[in-house]
Amino acid sequence: HEPHLPMHPSGGRSVLVLGGLVTALNLLLSLTVGVRLFAKARRGGWPAPELSLALYFLVSAFLSTPPQILVYGGMSDARLAVSEPASRALLAFAVLALAIGAGAIYVFSWKTFRPDRLGAKAIVALGCATLAVGYGIEAIHEGFAPVVFAGWGHWIGWAGRTTAMLIVCVESFRYWLMLRRRQQLGLSDPVLTNRFLLWAIWASCATLNLVADLASRSLYWFFFGTVQPSPENLAALVGPTIIVTML
Repeated sequence: HEPHLPMHPSGGRSVLVLGGLVTALNLLLSLTVGVRLFAKARRGGWPAPELSLALYFLVSAFLSTPPQILVYGGMSDARLAVSEPASRALLAFAVLALAIGAGAIYVFSWKTFRPDRLGAKAIVALGCATLAVGYGIEAIHEGFAPVVFAGWGHWIGWAGRTTAMLIVCVESFRYWLMLRRRQQLGLSDPVLTNRFLLWAIWASCATLNLVADLASRSLYWFFFGTVQPSPENLAALVGPTIIVTML
């Protein structure tokens, strides 16, 4: 999960409060699901699908979120701002956690949907390489600067994260359609079939969240001609983004 740029109170306190509640619930849900998956993986001998999903929810969805909230919260209110070196360190940790979670999602898709396909292994390698290259460029050339629209390194990593989630979405829908046809013949468990549909919906929402993050930052840059945060400018664009992603 990637929290979007915060909204200044003058831009709509109710939306800000609602967004905070949704974020808190997402954190609690991510921690709960991650711990349960980790416990299941430990009991089952550390199978790759359960372990990789546990890593995603605990590291990417849970651990990466508070540092981003601290940094982006300071963009909307100077009283909440941390120093620039601290912001860079927090974003470096957050982006690393996001990359680890996305790498785990690549492994999950490979082991769950196409464990014997060489092409699936190649996608895992390519996806993880994209994440590593993006992180390296952002670390060396951009220094994880706390700006609205980051440089190319950040967006290379974003492409790796988005692709990982999109693969889960496509594969889950494909399996759901396949199992639904089998269910009509009495060859598939309805509960299992429904689970793949739920995974597909979840992955679709996660992909939408990533795309909305890119859209809101791009629009900010396009309309205001700067990557530097301004409370007034943030209020104009971030509110609608929060509403869309909460839906």
